Amino acid sequence: MFFYEVIPADNKFHGKEPLTYSYEHGLQSGQTVILSLRGKRCLGIVIRTVNKPEFKTVSIDETIEDMTLPSVQIKLLEWMIDFYPGSVGGIAQLFAPGFLIGPAPGSDDGSSAGFLSPKLPPLTKEQEKAYRDISKNFNEGKRTNILFGVTGSGKTRLYLELARDSLEKKKSVIILTPEISLTAPIAKHFESAFGNSVEINHSSLTTKQRRELWGKSFRSKKPMVIIGPRSTLFLPLKNIGLIVSDEFHEPAYKQESRPFYHANRVASMLTRLSSANLIFGSATPPVTDYYMAEQKYIPVIRLEHLALTGEKPSANRLTVNLLDNSEKTSYPLISRTLITKVSDALKKGDQAMLFINKRGSARSVSCQDCGSRETCINCDLPLVYHGDQHILRCHTCGFSKAPPSRCPSCGSANIYFNSPGTKAIVESLSKIFPDARIARFDKDNKKAERLENVYDDVLKDVDIIVGTQIIAKGHDLPRLSVVAMLLGDSELDFPDFSSSERAYQLIRQLEGRVNRGHKNGVFIVQTFNPDSPSVEAGIQDKWKDFYNQEILQRKKHGFPPFYSVMKIESARSSAKSAEQSLNKLLDKLSLDSQKVEILGPSPNFVEKKASKWHWQVLIKSKSRSTLAALAHSIPSSFRVDIDPNNFL
Repeated sequence: MFFYEVIPADNKFHGKEPLTYSYEHGLQSGQTVILSLRGKRCLGIVIRTVNKPEFKTVSIDETIEDMTLPSVQIKLLEWMIDFYPGSVGGIAQLFAPGFLIGPAPGSDDGSSAGFLSPKLPPLTKEQEKAYRDISKNFNEGKRTNILFGVTGSGKTRLYLELARDSLEKKKSVIILTPEISLTAPIAKHFESAFGNSVEINHSSLTTKQRRELWGKSFRSKKPMVIIGPRSTLFLPLKNIGLIVSDEFHEPAYKQESRPFYHANRVASMLTRLSSANLIFGSATPPVTDYYMAEQKYIPVIRLEHLALTGEKPSANRLTVNLLDNSEKTSYPLISRTLITKVSDALKKGDQAMLFINKRGSARSVSCQDCGSRETCINCDLPLVYHGDQHILRCHTCGFSKAPPSRCPSCGSANIYFNSPGTKAIVESLSKIFPDARIARFDKDNKKAERLENVYDDVLKDVDIIVGTQIIAKGHDLPRLSVVAMLLGDSELDFPDFSSSERAYQLIRQLEGRVNRGHKNGVFIVQTFNPDSPSVEAGIQDKWKDFYNQEILQRKKHGFPPFYSVMKIESARSSAKSAEQSLNKLLDKLSLDSQKVEILGPSPNFVEKKASKWHWQVLIKSKSRSTLAALAHSIPSSFRVDIDPNNFL
């Protein structure tokens, strides 16, 4: 009889360590097996052989033949368990998903034929220089590079060139995209270049298709290109040469449920374990990652010119001050300037795109006359208005106060509490432009109505596009000549350290929709706060000014990258019990005030969800390992997220 440490690959397994099982035959590390866990069959991953324990063990039910995970995956699994403590079963499930129970995944054709290198379109001079610089860095052992390129500069063209280099060396390629709407556009380029060497992974695949893709990744003897979201990192590829994280600033790379991993961190470790190369690509690099790149001397490669014209972006940028009475109309967030520019575009047969954040109805408080906002005295973040209690509250530290009847800055009684959403904007536009063909894209769209599924129709049959972040990135619309951000400071309403960064990123991403070299266009940003540093820097495309200001603010208030943060959330039947549970937990943890700082407990931004009251506490430390050690002792009844995207 043999004994093994095995991790049940099931998100419902909340144990902190592997379990010990017995089996009559010898097994390898990485072998996938079937276990009985609390009366349920689930997959398990064998980690190592151990001595016979003193306690009675349960036997492994059976093995899945010819399905031993590559050693690189086992090392990655063990690293994730240490780096993201508290979700052992959930992490193992990423590597051995439940759909593997059943018929063996389809096998490869066994062919080991060489890769036929395609002829790609020529690189621009700037792309050629970037390619030489990246290749030189790779050859010198600088395996991670940031590709910082303006929207429309041809980052995808460089990915193709680097992917070809990897495939010619018989090494596979992973192209990460943050969401399904961005997978299809980039996949078209790769399928055109590399044909049947390309596989697409996304959430709409059937169980059978997932099994076939997993099996092909596991058994293929040919180099592959796999394009998809963060889960693509856990496919069992054995010989990876290149990983690309496209639009790596996007929050979707962070998993917001157990296990709370970040795909960019996992990609970095997978690159190291595989001796592969890694490209992080974005027009708006995240502040924390850019700062860490500077500290670690990671190369940053710039693309500053449009691929189509060879010129620097130069859209006609207009800022509309929504506090200006001459711009006000009877339609909320639709200014006179906006109506004029959209009307001009429609007369020419062009398209217009109007963006409003789906969260734009958040209950913030601002002055209609001077634009000032109510902010926390401790965190300098916007306070959130709770209408049921008629109170303003900070959702980071818990500070609260009564809402003002008059603006503290200018004395005006014209206080503004919320803003319309996409549906209200469409209704207004239908009245202003009754003959225009208007399409709305947001989370309420059915699957068949999503932008990626009706893209060809949008190209020719839509005059005005209205939407949320779904429309802000990825798609190339040649007829587009007007893009408007209806509320440029909407992100600033959110009580979070990342709000300024998201505001800057959205402005830059939106301008990139109209400013791609097809035609001269206009980019309009409407704002109640035109003097906001992040809004101003975004409109004027002053990355370095924004970055330097943001770093100063984060250092002053102790936010990432200067501190690591762990968010602990409690969901209980009442607000009082949720708050009490967190206070009891803090007492048990015996926190060292010299090593950590505690913020809260305080209500979540959305305090009540699914009949439960949600409260949270933030623990900050300059040492991430200190937080990871604490996480090991927190019961699974709490949600524990180290390095959260936001504090909401």
